Amino acid sequence: MLTNAIDGDSHNFVVFDTDVGTDDAWALLMLIRAEQEKLKNVKILGVTCVHGNTQIQHVVRNVFRVLDVAKRSDIPVFKGASSPLLPNSVKDFFHGDDGFGDIYDHEGDEQVMSRLQEKHAVTALYEFASKFPKRVSFVLVGPLTNFALCLKMYPDFAEKVKDVYIMGGNRKGVGNITACAEFNFYFDPEAAFIVTNEDRITKTILPWEPCVPNPKKNHITLEWRLKTLSAINNQIIHLMDPVEKKCYESFTAWCPCDAYLTAAFLFPELIIKKDSKCHISVELGGTHTRGLMILDHIKEKSDNARIIETIDLENFKKVAMWVAGYDVNVLI
Repeated sequence: MLTNAIDGDSHNFVVFDTDVGTDDAWALLMLIRAEQEKLKNVKILGVTCVHGNTQIQHVVRNVFRVLDVAKRSDIPVFKGASSPLLPNSVKDFFHGDDGFGDIYDHEGDEQVMSRLQEKHAVTALYEFASKFPKRVSFVLVGPLTNFALCLKMYPDFAEKVKDVYIMGGNRKGVGNITACAEFNFYFDPEAAFIVTNEDRITKTILPWEPCVPNPKKNHITLEWRLKTLSAINNQIIHLMDPVEKKCYESFTAWCPCDAYLTAAFLFPELIIKKDSKCHISVELGGTHTRGLMILDHIKEKSDNARIIETIDLENFKKVAMWVAGYDVNVLI
């Protein structure tokens, strides 16, 4: 069975740091379903918002949309960094200007903002780690600005962190925002550099390459997403279907990268087919390679990260069905 009873106070605490677009939404819904089903003692401490797929106010709005659909208004939400450490030139946003396909109106946004916690996301990250030292996993699915700022503001933060799971970077120089850089790392390369070079933290990285749809190999079709996954009629599907129909209207494959990472966090035995360890960093000064994740293939430095190389998409589809509301038996 894949559901475990809560073992006393031995929760696996999680903080979700996000720039909510469509794949972030699925990732958050996945964590919520895991907590609901008492899976591996998961307990969500909070959601911290960061710029990235969209401006910070839209990220906050989208987080509350997801929490409202899941009936989890009890989860605290914190507003974080509204810009990268240094300015960037990113102008193209896959998930629309508002991160949710620009299909919903923004009436009542002031009321939504009033639901935010008063403290800044960076402060929340540190306080969570301090309250539960070495017991909090941080799932980071947007630019790493909040986490990098926390490392710089609080020198002892790294020693309090259990581990981090990061969607970002690339293993073979394949880019999705430039020729050789992945979006999250390129959006704030300095933040990615700070986090990847913090060797006191155990890091698991899902880079871009395992997520790239490959028609010649196994990939998840958009048809499967909009027919099979959408066959269940509930509020989750009512929220996500219009958004993803708009965002993926010119695509034939579904590629929820952040949800892949969260599935790997929750179900490593089902999702991770191959991984490896390496020392990683991020290129900051290259004319054509800024934001590129650098791997020390010749092993001059000690390994500082686990890199997911291959994921099981068939098992992920089962996880996605479970998140959408299908019976838990699809995971057995």
